[in-house]
Amino acid sequence: MNGTTSSALLRGDRGRIFVTGCVMLIAWMATIAILWRLQHHRWDDLLIMGFTQLMVGRAGAIAHGTQAGFNATMRVFLACYIDCMIVMIAYPILIFSYHNLLERRFFKQHMEPIFESARRSVARFRRSKIIGVFAFVWFPFFMTGVIAGSVLGYLLGLRPWITMATVAVGTLSATVCWVFAYDTLFGWLGAVHRSVPIAMTAIIIIVLAVRRIMLERKREKLD
Repeated sequence: MNGTTSSALLRGDRGRIFVTGCVMLIAWMATIAILWRLQHHRWDDLLIMGFTQLMVGRAGAIAHGTQAGFNATMRVFLACYIDCMIVMIAYPILIFSYHNLLERRFFKQHMEPIFESARRSVARFRRSKIIGVFAFVWFPFFMTGVIAGSVLGYLLGLRPWITMATVAVGTLSATVCWVFAYDTLFGWLGAVHRSVPIAMTAIIIIVLAVRRIMLERKREKLD
């Protein structure tokens, strides 16, 4: 990426959003490094939770956080923080790529499906823009999360910071629902046997990972 390209990426509100996301990432990694240096037992749970959320989404991350023993407030905070960090880094890159790298193979293979997922909902949410983005982020299915929701906000013409605020509220609401659901589910499973929640956590993460891999392979075949 040359100097002109970099300055275009970092210009205006999207540039400030990108910098904010990078600062959040640095703070996240610094916290993990400090806890590791202090030999605090939570450093690996934070690392695993972040990596899991990046790879398979908030459902897997919250499942791990529940099993790791984080209380509800901490799980909500961590999951929302990670989602906001991811979208603030990804959103400016996606929009920049949409304007400058549309014909590149990497864009078509990895980024265009996100735009296609969001584009299918543009007509449905054209009148209720903010509510539409909120629903898109809250709805608990693959390709309807924070990144695709932020792209939908762009396609609907929302200003960048309005999109980020709507995505943040949407992911907060979704996370609270997931945490409540997992607490209820794990309470039932723990009553059966204390090892059952551990097995269920592993199953949830594996199923989500396999599903994501299968969708990626399906897209590659279509390309």
